[in-house]
Amino acid sequence: EDIVAAQEAVRTVRVSAPVAGYIVRLAEATRSHDKVKLGVSPRGAIALMRAAQARAAMDGRDFVTPEDVKAVAADVWCHRLICRGYSLSQASEAPAEILEQLLRQVEAPTESAAL
Repeated sequence: EDIVAAQEAVRTVRVSAPVAGYIVRLAEATRSHDKVKLGVSPRGAIALMRAAQARAAMDGRDFVTPEDVKAVAADVWCHRLICRGYSLSQASEAPAEILEQLLRQVEAPTESAAL
């Protein structure tokens, strides 16, 4: 019961249109990156949104910021990226590096727009 209640509470955390758009742009960037064979799907984007909502709720906020998205992106997405030109022994590092690069390249909305 407690887990279901927590899940329902997380879904009430607001995700503004600019932050949702940021998540979509990040997902699209994974699919167009030249070193990524298989990028993040729409379900992966939803998973990132839910994780960002959970982080915001744990911080006592009722809204998601771009920093919430950035903070949980690697945990939610690294295992979803299939990269080109990496051996299996390197696969755990390559997605994290690419994702870090994309987080720097894709413009995040300003804090005021995120509210």
